[in-house]
Amino acid sequence: MDEELQPASQRAFATPELLEQILLCLLDELLPPTDGEDPRSVRTHTNARKLLHLLRCSEVDQVWRQCMLGSKRIQRALFLVPDDRAQRSWHHSTNAQVAQYYSAPSSLAPVLNTVIQVTFAPYHFRYWHLSYHCAYLIITKRDLPILHLREQTGQGRTISSMLLSQPPCLALEATIWEEKDETKEYVGRTSSLSEPIIRCEEGLTIGMVHERVKDMFLEHPDVAAIKLTTT
Repeated sequence: MDEELQPASQRAFATPELLEQILLCLLDELLPPTDGEDPRSVRTHTNARKLLHLLRCSEVDQVWRQCMLGSKRIQRALFLVPDDRAQRSWHHSTNAQVAQYYSAPSSLAPVLNTVIQVTFAPYHFRYWHLSYHCAYLIITKRDLPILHLREQTGQGRTISSMLLSQPPCLALEATIWEEKDETKEYVGRTSSLSEPIIRCEEGLTIGMVHERVKDMFLEHPDVAAIKLTTT
C-alpha cells in the first residue's frame, strides 16, 4: 500500500531496470568524439562534465550505486571496464590494402578519457599532432602531494580506477622530461629511467600510472618530470 502511494518517479528510481534506462539517457548527451580532439576544447570539457555528473549519480544511495555497478554500458562509458567492442584500436596500418587483407583493426584512434584530461589538465594528456595513434602525458614531481589528497575522497578514488582510454591502453613508456640547458652541468644526473615500461594487460588506469610514476621519482630523486608515451 505504501509503495502505491509513492510518486511514479520515486517508484521508477527505486526499480533498477528503469533506473538504468534513465541513467543511460545521460550517455546520449555525450558529443561524438573526433580523432585527435584537443583536450582544451569545448567538446572535451562538455563530455567530461557529463561523465562526472553521471559518476556523482552513484553517490545518491545504494540502489543507484548497485545499478551503475551492474550496468556494463555505464561502466564502459565511465572508463571503468574495457570496451573491447569499440571499432577503434591503438594499432593501425598505413597501407589500406594490407590492412584489409590481414583484417587489421580499424584505423580510428581510441577515445582518451576526458575526465582525466580535465581533472589533470597540467598533464597535457593528448595525441601527438604527428600521429593520432600515439598519445602522451607528462607528470611532474610537484603533482604527487596533490594526488595523495585527491585520492582520499570517494570520487577521487573512482577517478583513480578509470582507464586512460577506450579501448584500453595496455602499455606506456616513461622517459625523463626536461629542457636541457647547455650552461648547466649534467654529469652524474640520471639520464634514463630503470624499468621504464608500465604495463597492464587488462588496461592501464590513471591510479596505476600514478603509483608507478611515484616509485620512479623515489628511485630517481633528481628527476623532476616524467613523460609517458603509448607504445
